[in-house]
Amino acid sequence: MDFRSVLRVLKQENRLEILRSEITVEDEISEICLFENGAQNIRKKLYIGNIEEIISWIKAEADSPEKGAGLSAIIGIKERDFEDESVSRHLAYSLENGMISNYALIREEHTLKALQAVNNIMQKKLKTSYQVIELMALAMRGADLKSILKVSEKTLENPVIIIDAGFKILDVSSMEDIDDDIWKANIRRGYCSYEFIKEVHKIDQIRPFPHNSDVYEVNCSFSAYVKSCSKIFNKDRLVGYVIMLKKREIENALIEEYLPMVGSSVCEVLLRTKEHKGVFGSQEENLIHELIHGGDEELIKIRFKINQIELPEKMSCLMMKTNEYLNSIQATTFLKEQIKNILPGAFCLEEQGNLLVICRLSQDGRLTSEEERRLLGLFQQGVIHMGMSSPCTDIMALKDAYGQSAQLYKISKRLQIEKEIMYFSDYSFYIMLSNLNEKDLLQYAHPALNILRKYDQIHNGELYKTLQVLVDHQSQMVKTAEALSIHRNSLSYRINKIIELTGLDLSSNEDIFRLSYGFKVEKYCRVAV
Repeated sequence: MDFRSVLRVLKQENRLEILRSEITVEDEISEICLFENGAQNIRKKLYIGNIEEIISWIKAEADSPEKGAGLSAIIGIKERDFEDESVSRHLAYSLENGMISNYALIREEHTLKALQAVNNIMQKKLKTSYQVIELMALAMRGADLKSILKVSEKTLENPVIIIDAGFKILDVSSMEDIDDDIWKANIRRGYCSYEFIKEVHKIDQIRPFPHNSDVYEVNCSFSAYVKSCSKIFNKDRLVGYVIMLKKREIENALIEEYLPMVGSSVCEVLLRTKEHKGVFGSQEENLIHELIHGGDEELIKIRFKINQIELPEKMSCLMMKTNEYLNSIQATTFLKEQIKNILPGAFCLEEQGNLLVICRLSQDGRLTSEEERRLLGLFQQGVIHMGMSSPCTDIMALKDAYGQSAQLYKISKRLQIEKEIMYFSDYSFYIMLSNLNEKDLLQYAHPALNILRKYDQIHNGELYKTLQVLVDHQSQMVKTAEALSIHRNSLSYRINKIIELTGLDLSSNEDIFRLSYGFKVEKYCRVAV
């Protein structure tokens, strides 16, 4: 505990009046001594004595050739000496010359009380240090989150709750000791209430929270208890909060030292737990992760609003798979930066070994040609698949969009599609086929396809391909001939031969429709042509 904290405990818990203080160093106090037994000029020592002893020591130190580091002192002073210029002069001299780093003046009659209080503080500090060591050792030995929280509740004598940065409740020490109806409901639901989230943001606007793990209090009118809170950080990124429901009064010094250590231990546990891996992403990533895995719709919308996160009006899920050489933190981070440069405003997160991108679409429900061109360049940098869901305008539709983009990878493997941005709208028929029994699919293909395939095999022909290209080009002769790189007369000959062999009516919409899905069925079933 540093000198400032010692003074705070003396004032708040022991009701000692601090007449004047000077603090120049924030070092931890490691030892308490009396000035009457002599003094060593060591920074981490705290000496307690009266003003006469201090001044006598200052004079002796002034004549000493050896200079120390500057000790701390709590000094008892008589009321008549408080305004004595000689006292002020000696204290100022000791500060300037490194004899004393910190001091506090108290009434002389309170000196013994101060000694006893500081002794108690240090004893409690020592006990807390052992408790902290026990907690950290538990985490290092591989204890789970519940075990950490149960030990914390026993030490703090109050229930402890862990939430992530998006106010999702990760775990609680025990339900038995929680009798606050609001928090009971929060824990059952798995998220903090809208009222609590709003209160936290309101407090943050009035009095910004510390960007460290220092303990602060949240007081909500709708809840029975004060909440002592400490932020949980991983590499300077906020990942959650430790919340202690203050049902029973305990010493502030214990809360202030122990609660941040609970956060550190919890962070260690979360880092090695797969189910909690998502908490280490950004706020946006965490919310999107919950969104695509079916989180509470009402609360997700509230949290998006409170955190002022805005998704595009027309958006889609783009899933990217990378090769094994890109599966490193550095490579993934570099790829994310490239994606955000190509797709401004996109949200990127890692999801089950893939990169998931929530991006804006143009009015036609696709990326712009320039965006597509630049994304295709990523295939040269280790990306092996890109699948784009159907457009959506409601954030709650992103769960289905995520499912669509995931299905496209299976289709790409099935159809052996490479280096293409696959749109769900282009491959939805194949996805429908993937949900049917493959053994039964071929019966739905048009019988004409089997006739043409056999004819081609015997005569080394291209009638099957010719009909496929004709159907793909909506029976337009010029475009079909260009696609096949043949003369129109040759195309006419082939079409007549197709009609002769199959009896097809190529002016029939029904026949064209059956041929169209028949070609897709045979492609999906990998029928050799």
